[in-house]
Amino acid sequence: MGLFWGLLSSLCFGTADFMAARSSKRIGAHPTLFYMQAVGFVLLTVVMFVLDEWRSIDTWSHAAAAGLWMLVDLAGILLLYQGLKVGHASVVAPIASSFSAVTAALAFAFGEHVSPLALSGIVLTIVGVIGATVTGPGSGGARSSRMKVAQGAVWAIGAALLLGTAFFGLRYPAQAIGGVATVWIGRCQAVVLLPLLSLLAGRRLAQPGKNDWAGLAAVGALDALAIVCYNFGLLHAQTSIVITATSLFAVVTLLWGVLLAKERPSRHQWAGILLTFAGIAIVSCG
Repeated sequence: MGLFWGLLSSLCFGTADFMAARSSKRIGAHPTLFYMQAVGFVLLTVVMFVLDEWRSIDTWSHAAAAGLWMLVDLAGILLLYQGLKVGHASVVAPIASSFSAVTAALAFAFGEHVSPLALSGIVLTIVGVIGATVTGPGSGGARSSRMKVAQGAVWAIGAALLLGTAFFGLRYPAQAIGGVATVWIGRCQAVVLLPLLSLLAGRRLAQPGKNDWAGLAAVGALDALAIVCYNFGLLHAQTSIVITATSLFAVVTLLWGVLLAKERPSRHQWAGILLTFAGIAIVSCG
């Protein structure tokens, strides 16, 4: 069940990222991030009332833990967006997608044990995901290209470290107060912090057009569902197993690009996709 929830999480994350990329081109990355977080907050508030999940937030310490790890996750996303803004996506995406290796490493460091077969599957999946997200070098002068690579890499490394740490730490509040309440707390603080950050930076959030709201609603719902599914997976399996399945989101995004945007992955990207699915198959057997 942990592997199932992780795979469902990857499907939702990958689809949300594909749709968010299109929205970002129209209204900007930061406005897209804010509105998708706001949509997730509204939807999860409804779910909290329907399922009466408020009772699960029994202590301030559990709520604070959820807020802390979701804040680390939000910081990682902001660093990722900054990296994509100043650097090459071909450099930033592979480095950032390696956050699952950070999560798995932390899980092993804190005492998780998996079979050698499952471990080989985890390694194969992570290598495959990174390979699938690597694209060719960008255009431009050599000096400009090297500068963008260096700038983007720094932000991407920070994003990978923060996202990997957040996805490791989410196990603790998810086990204490549940997956839904944990994400609701994160979305609640995000809709407050993101506008404040924009004001401090002297920027105003762009207003979506009438044709943008449907896409933003879908992105917000899918993104919230993705992290809830990940938290549910943590209740059924080890962190290293769930994060390995969730890391397929990058492959899902790529496949949507092939199917809907008529993108043409390179041979090594197809090889990365095959390695990823082979790794997941090995994990499921291990």
